[in-house]
Amino acid sequence: MQIILNNAIFNDIKLKRYISKLTVEELNKLTQPCYHSNWQKHYHELKNFANIEDKDIKNFIKRFYVNTKAKDSLLQSDVGSNFLIILMYHFLQEKDQMTYSTLMIYYMIRQYSNLFSRYFKKYCKEEVFSYTLNHLNPTHLYIREKTIPNTLFYLAKEMRNRYTKYLLELNAEKISSFIYESRSRISQSFRSFADEYFKNNEKGLGISSQKETESGEDIQPNELEKGNRIAELASNKITIYKETDYKAIEQARNLTRINSSYASIIVKELQKSELNSDVKFIIELYLKDIKSVNEICGKDSLSYIKKLMSIKRTTKEVYFKQKISDLLQKIIKETSLKSKYQKLTPQTQFQINSFLAYYLAIYTKNLVC
Repeated sequence: MQIILNNAIFNDIKLKRYISKLTVEELNKLTQPCYHSNWQKHYHELKNFANIEDKDIKNFIKRFYVNTKAKDSLLQSDVGSNFLIILMYHFLQEKDQMTYSTLMIYYMIRQYSNLFSRYFKKYCKEEVFSYTLNHLNPTHLYIREKTIPNTLFYLAKEMRNRYTKYLLELNAEKISSFIYESRSRISQSFRSFADEYFKNNEKGLGISSQKETESGEDIQPNELEKGNRIAELASNKITIYKETDYKAIEQARNLTRINSSYASIIVKELQKSELNSDVKFIIELYLKDIKSVNEICGKDSLSYIKKLMSIKRTTKEVYFKQKISDLLQKIIKETSLKSKYQKLTPQTQFQINSFLAYYLAIYTKNLVC
């Protein structure tokens, strides 16, 4: 390892920025049916930031695994996998746990995408893919973890817990085991999903985003029947994958006229994993009484939020407006906005609360519609 590290010239600033942006974007795109990552494009960019060539990685593979049981195997000799392992080791040495963890997630994304390309060589029908994902056995990992990105996120955490020690030690046999186990864990879930997909495709089963009866009445899509799944997806994208919807910010600001710096603080502080359950619950409350896609995607969707935020009195112990207020207090408690908020007029405080409500609703709308 030291030979390749000594010859490399790591541009850590550009590497960290690219790895973080790439991983977040790929996780977001993986929520779309039939999506898989294009590794070659990103591989060349990452190599440039590390000043490492293919021949350097191939020579490393020959030296590093020479005494392992699977020294001549194709999987262990994969240049891309070993390049990511080299980057993981580098950032572990730099004590950069965040970039190391992000690389582990991207490693799992790449393995998933390789399997996708292998199983879906000719085509992938989005409606069949979505139908299959929504009709898997409840014990399937994609269902247990709610989404494919969540599954990869979970598996990356499992691999970190099991193999970080051995990566730091440069234990070739254990790193070889990591390559095989990570591939096997992803393959196990993907193969069972793919089997169901091809069965459903043969039967002509699939769902579209919205259907109508012969009388023209809306039929609820499967996702809306399970509002908690939409809430789970939206809350994870906001708080775990740190995704920002800039269009939602602008639209929410235009509706409430709040200070742009206040909006920036709220959206930034919202992106914390400890707020995941709060965000999920609020979106579930928002979706609870919605009967069709049109109520989210139609022209009256924002007036519904206005109605929820205009409630003066209620006998309910838990309601949307109250939870928005509770979440806002959690968001601003350690920011410069907290002291300012207490001095604002009730009307301005209400506008700030409304901004948070509109942002979450519009974010969800843009995700669904």
